[in-house]
Amino acid sequence: MSRISNTGLLILIGFSIPVLIELRTLLSFMNIEISARTTILVGAVYITALVIYGTFPDGSNTGS
Repeated sequence: MSRISNTGLLILIGFSIPVLIELRTLLSFMNIEISARTTILVGAVYITALVIYGTFPDGSNTGS
């Protein structure tokens, strides 16, 4: 059994994208400039980690 359903994983990714974009905006208000390329790279790594976490089984045996 996977750790999170595919629907839950898709919703989590969908909510994460605006958060990543707005985090860049928030940091720019504090004079911390992050390039768009860096934001995309961090987002790609984060989403890849979420997909890997969500698709691999958790190791517990819920069956018999």
